[in-house]
Amino acid sequence: MELEWLNSQIVDGLSELVLVFDEKGDILFGNQTAVEKLEYKRDELTECNMTQIFRQDFPKAGEHAPTFDRSRIEGRGELAMYRKNSSCFPVNARVLPTAQADVCVLLAEDVTVLRDMKLRMRELKEEGQENLRRRNEFTANVTHELRTPVNGIKGHVSTLLNEVQDAEQRRTLDIVLYCCENMLAIINNILDFSKLETGKFTIEEKEFDFYQMMDRVIATHSAEIHKKELRLSVDVDKKIPQFLIGDELRLVQVLNNLLSNAVKFTMAGSVSVVAGKTMQTGDEVELFFMVKDSGIGISPQEQDKLFQSFSQVDASITRRFGGTGLGLAITKQLVELMHGDIHLESEKGKGSTFSFSVKLRTNQQADEKQNEVYVDWSEYTNKENTEEETGLLQFGEPENRAELKKRMDKLVLSIEMGAWDKAEMLASTVKALVEKSDDDIKKLVLRMEMAIRKCNYDKSMAMYENLKAAISERIGEL
Repeated sequence: MELEWLNSQIVDGLSELVLVFDEKGDILFGNQTAVEKLEYKRDELTECNMTQIFRQDFPKAGEHAPTFDRSRIEGRGELAMYRKNSSCFPVNARVLPTAQADVCVLLAEDVTVLRDMKLRMRELKEEGQENLRRRNEFTANVTHELRTPVNGIKGHVSTLLNEVQDAEQRRTLDIVLYCCENMLAIINNILDFSKLETGKFTIEEKEFDFYQMMDRVIATHSAEIHKKELRLSVDVDKKIPQFLIGDELRLVQVLNNLLSNAVKFTMAGSVSVVAGKTMQTGDEVELFFMVKDSGIGISPQEQDKLFQSFSQVDASITRRFGGTGLGLAITKQLVELMHGDIHLESEKGKGSTFSFSVKLRTNQQADEKQNEVYVDWSEYTNKENTEEETGLLQFGEPENRAELKKRMDKLVLSIEMGAWDKAEMLASTVKALVEKSDDDIKKLVLRMEMAIRKCNYDKSMAMYENLKAAISERIGEL
């Protein structure tokens, strides 16, 4: 047999062990990797038999030397190879025939590191799961404990509000009550997130009145929408069965979260809600919902972060609007638990459209043919914002100028009447409407907002006049 090709640098440089052996198992050649791994000298290795290298597969039978049988190491995959010092290590091995029928080549890859890595990964996974379980238990216990004092504060403040007449004191108590509500919302989000992470969250199946649910959801946000003077449109498909079977509480939670975000991030313009039936097969009903706003919008690069836990678009969002960054992560998981999915279409400065579907059940039979599509998703999700809404936040555009004039007129009236809560809300709206103006105007808005927060009439009026003059100088008389 010619073995010159085996002595080449290519074979010696392989990371795999290479052993050439005959039909008796006598080793004819071993590459440098085999020499190093098995700890033999090259001439010692060629004096060995394969039964010495694979001792587990060819054990001694009494005093007789083991007999080599090639079939015992063919097609086996993982084998144990023994070093000269009788220690062993695992390998993935394969036997290849050569041009000579009585000679074969064995290629073996040392998997010690890989096996150790898998073992370590398993240990780390188990350790991580245990840490996660302990963390979630701790979180649940702490949040439950936090509820007690927060509810206590909330109850006492509510009692005081019924007794206190002084306007300034009532304003302070309203702020405390507002903070309590925010704290309870954060606590509830953390509890829900912990349950979702540990798989302890379950979706209930109860019958509820869909139209009554929608009325309550809209009513919950109507006061804030009215306070911010936003336009609200609601389109509910009358083909949706009145009574549905599913988790009303969690569906309301999803809608409330999306509507709350829409109102929070929209300082001027409109918010719209759409609910429709997309499919009904037997007792299963698929519903489609859309919440659309003309608010600050989100760039395509930032949209991926929205549905991640503890994530918001950027730090300024947290400072300006608050929140834990858990809301949309929980919303996404709740929608998926109700066998649906959620989508977002948005553009920076041009509003956002969140749409999602869920599958519920009903005892009411469809009055039209099964599998009919009642709502065309693309009709809503791909519809562009109106020119008026698009121009609202573009400083100097006709729509922006008209909205600024309306808000500025109401702002000065609120200051003159001492309606400081209303004035503060209008000042925030004005700040959003001049977001794309120059720095001087932004600074004037900020100073006016600070004066309004301090209920300082003289300074608020002075800042208002300065701001109005600066805006009029840039885009014309308001």
